[in-house]
Amino acid sequence: MDFLAKNLRFLRKKAAATQDEMARSLDLKKSTYASYESDEGNTPPAKTLYAIAKRFDVSMDSLFEVNYAALQQHEMLKIADREVYFPVSVDLDGTELIDVVPGDHRAQAGYLSDYSDPSYIQSLPKINWDLGIYESGTKRIFEITGDSMLPIPSQSYILGVRQSYEDLTNHQAYIIITNHDILFKRIRKEGPYLHLISDNPIYPPQKIKSDEVRQYWKALKVIMDLPASEAVTLSHLNDSLSETRDKVDQVLEALQLKNQ
Repeated sequence: MDFLAKNLRFLRKKAAATQDEMARSLDLKKSTYASYESDEGNTPPAKTLYAIAKRFDVSMDSLFEVNYAALQQHEMLKIADREVYFPVSVDLDGTELIDVVPGDHRAQAGYLSDYSDPSYIQSLPKINWDLGIYESGTKRIFEITGDSMLPIPSQSYILGVRQSYEDLTNHQAYIIITNHDILFKRIRKEGPYLHLISDNPIYPPQKIKSDEVRQYWKALKVIMDLPASEAVTLSHLNDSLSETRDKVDQVLEALQLKNQ
């Protein structure tokens, strides 16, 4: 089914715009634009479709393929956040399927550039992870890498639920999406800043502006393989502490030179 006309009406009304205002913004006659919103009307040329998609920050494909009005009923369309989410996928038994973002560099780079593109989200791997009742909302699974959140080891999968900045809880762990990184950290809010805190104490906290964050996913559950050996050995800790001491010495030396 082609949802284009229905979606154009929906997006325009969501933006509280008239047909005349839309036509002027697209440099069209009102009658021309009105025909695009008619179920029996014309299809906009590619250049106009691109301008409409760019205005509402949605993909051109989704204008035809996704019923935005249905998404609103599931509270999955968030025009205010300039993102469109698909309704949850289900298997043949009606069990929820959750999108998975793998931990390899290519997959995470793809997510950072296309996380608001419904066609990309639809292409992500999906799994059935029915582990009980959690908070309501859009859920997603991220594979993490690195040892900054030990004892949760690298290559673990984190089930997260989408949250807004206003919902954040200090010291709770989140998957945090910035323009450049996918991070798994605990957070502490401080005015316009966020402190990103690792559970592994050898990693110092990071401080970023909250407006640099594009998505927050509250961590709900961890799934991981049983490690073949202990995650942290005495040798590993000694090496890490030695490296940390070297870094501290370098900082102190730089401060002394600056104050001379």
